[in-house]
Amino acid sequence: MTNIHGEKFDLMQAGKHLLIKIPRARGETTLLRVDAVAERLGGQCADIYFQEVNITGKWADAKHPGGLHYRAQGPGGKGGKRAHWVRLGPVQLKVANGRTHKGVKYLNFYVKNLGHTGYVIGGLLGEDDHTKAEKTPRSCQHLMAL
Repeated sequence: MTNIHGEKFDLMQAGKHLLIKIPRARGETTLLRVDAVAERLGGQCADIYFQEVNITGKWADAKHPGGLHYRAQGPGGKGGKRAHWVRLGPVQLKVANGRTHKGVKYLNFYVKNLGHTGYVIGGLLGEDDHTKAEKTPRSCQHLMAL
């Protein structure tokens, strides 16, 4: 993943993650919020994949009442349709279905123009700290003594 500052990191923690929140400040009307559920598929220390992406907020509701909801597995959201860019305010988003060579279904999330909103951006792809999200779980750390 790459945040608004160009910092690259790997998501290593399973669970629900706030990817984008515009504006970042609490108490203000949320214009755009992107939450994603990441799961480890294939074992205790296997790779992590997005299984759900939910896009909500005032900008999303203006074009799609109730927001946009994507799921990698089974019915729901826009699964099965060809991915395309969606403009919400000044931001463009795309959620695309993927599949590993072993057949594991997942979602890819793309965003453009995040720095052109005029707001401070929250979430892992914004100004929020990604240190905890990129930390390898202790049970998956392979330490070698020399």
